[in-house]
Order: sequence, then structure tokens, then C-alpha cells
Amino acid sequence: MTNIRRIVRIQSKPGLAAATRAALIELQRATKAEAGCREFILFQALDDESAFLLIEDFASAEALDRHMQLQHTQAFFAREMVAGIKPIERSWMS
Repeated sequence: MTNIRRIVRIQSKPGLAAATRAALIELQRATKAEAGCREFILFQALDDESAFLLIEDFASAEALDRHMQLQHTQAFFAREMVAGIKPIERSWMS
């Protein structure tokens, strides 16, 4: 098995930065308890409170797929607070 590491930028909808932050922290707590979750770290931009960076690392593609189907993950997306999610390209880190 190969671990899956992703970095994504999350943009909250206007006026929902605080609610999005709270929901992401809730998601982070639940996700860290999942079997197969190696890392799930959240950052909020200092110059744009509606911008977040998420670093997630799962033990396998199956663990990531399972995470995406779990109730707490589905509940986060059902809140519809996110304007967009954009992956950060690996080349950005080199």
C-alpha cells in the first residue's frame, strides 16, 4: 500500500469564514480518529480569513475513499459553506 498525501486550499463562501473554521476543526477531530488517517492538519491564512490550507495523509487510497464516505465528512460538505477546493500542485513545494 502507498500512502496518499494531499494538500488543498479551501475557500469559504463570503461571510462564512468563522463557521467554516469551526466545521473544519470538527472534521479534523473526527478524521484524526479514523483508521488509516496519518495526518490531517488545518491552517487558516493570516491575510484572508476565508482561506484555509488542509494537509491530509492517509495510509492508502482505500482509507481516503472510506474517509470521503464517512458521516462526518459528508456532513461537512452538506453544510455547503465552501466556495471552492483547489489542490496544491506538488511542484509548488519544490
